[in-house]
Amino acid sequence: MTTAAEPAGVLICRNPATGDELARIPASSPTEVADQVNRARLSRRDWADRPWSDRRLALLRWHAELSRRADELADAVRAEIGKPRAEAMAAEVVPTLDALRWTIRHARRVLSPRIEAPGPQRWLLMPRARVERRPLGVIGVIGAWNYPILLNAPVIAHAIAAGNAVVWKPSERSSWCGALLQETIAAAGLPEGLVSIVQGGPQIGSALVEAGVDKMVFTGGLENGRRVLAALGGRGVPAVAELSGFDAAVVLPDAPDGPTMRALLWSSFLGAGQTCMAVKRIYLVGRRTEPLDPWIESFAQLVQGLRVGDPSREDVDVGPMISEEARAAFRRQVRAAIDAGARMCAGDGGPLGPGGFCRPILLVADPGETAPERALEGCFGPVVLVRVVRDVDEAVEAVNASNYGLSASVWGRDRRACRRVADRLEVGVVGINEATAFFALAFSPAGGVKASGFGRVHGAEGLLELTAPRTVVARSVGSPRPQVFPYSPRLGRLLGVYRRLFHR
Repeated sequence: MTTAAEPAGVLICRNPATGDELARIPASSPTEVADQVNRARLSRRDWADRPWSDRRLALLRWHAELSRRADELADAVRAEIGKPRAEAMAAEVVPTLDALRWTIRHARRVLSPRIEAPGPQRWLLMPRARVERRPLGVIGVIGAWNYPILLNAPVIAHAIAAGNAVVWKPSERSSWCGALLQETIAAAGLPEGLVSIVQGGPQIGSALVEAGVDKMVFTGGLENGRRVLAALGGRGVPAVAELSGFDAAVVLPDAPDGPTMRALLWSSFLGAGQTCMAVKRIYLVGRRTEPLDPWIESFAQLVQGLRVGDPSREDVDVGPMISEEARAAFRRQVRAAIDAGARMCAGDGGPLGPGGFCRPILLVADPGETAPERALEGCFGPVVLVRVVRDVDEAVEAVNASNYGLSASVWGRDRRACRRVADRLEVGVVGINEATAFFALAFSPAGGVKASGFGRVHGAEGLLELTAPRTVVARSVGSPRPQVFPYSPRLGRLLGVYRRLFHR
């Protein structure tokens, strides 16, 4: 957690569990942001012309430094974001190392030119084409605070692997983690100015938008994202945007209770529920409604048993929310869901002393009652809502009713049945007996649809997002060209034969 404080231009980073000061980070000015983008543009010209071996060597050095400082980074995430240390390592630092390793091993293949043959058009003497992937220039990155390493480092790695420069802004709530990550980048031996960090709040984000980057990768909330995208659109700057989610799990009747509950417990309350792909809705297909189904009662006991406390202790499952203000906003939204008809079956939503601590909450909505879900949509905190539905059709309708479409999951023993349900869900990522961990998969793209955003990060698709295709068509100067002046009856006969052969 970071707060602006005197003297002006300083970001004070604090532990959300204790309020203790962690570091003081100099804030950037809008002028400095523009200067960094200009420096990046100059630096990237040489970088784009360098062979893959140079880029690979830089990525290897960065990976080695990240690995060497893995414990330090996990401790920083624990202290500044409030995650248990094991979670910071398992759900952030290690997946980041995996993402860099994937980039080192596969970027050259993904970015290699390909030859496209003319197919039937060869009968019209059309040439072949070579499709190349070219760097875009300067990539702007605006990251979110909840995963300050994992949301930023893989994108930066993809950008420099593709020959781009980067100017990135971590969230002002994770300035210390951002500064430490930039230190590891400095060990890669990149050209000066190729990857620069700017620190600050919304004003600095706006300055980065206005500084003339060639593409922006934004991760954050819906309202902030819409403002950023509107400003980018006015400048004609393309973007990749991940704007949070309201993820759902569909539990089929044959899903094994124990394993499904334990997986959904973790997926709901990872990061104190402050995870874009956290499960916020669970739809139980064909379960009992009166009295309360044993599945819900057992799940409530698991929620009640989660250990909340200072993440510096090893016997803690759930740390604090990022700030007391975030907790207050979260409690208001939970109260709105209760006022709309939800019942609280675990947790009371009350504060647990100073800081952002809050007991995990399980809400239950009556069958057919959708008002609590609408009230809870977009909630960012430790809560999950359960509703019994009649059948798969009702479950699919409920999942797709949300404005968001980041990820969802289907749970059951019959994987074919799960796949049939998954195929009907309007989301960017869907899991079968898996949820939330999607973003840690270095080899597969992640991103949403509908209000959750567009574009992809990670995997080949994430790498290609930071390039532009360029088509090179070549033929010999003297090669025959039937479709040139002067037109003749022979061309008409040739096209007639072609149509009869290939377009009947």
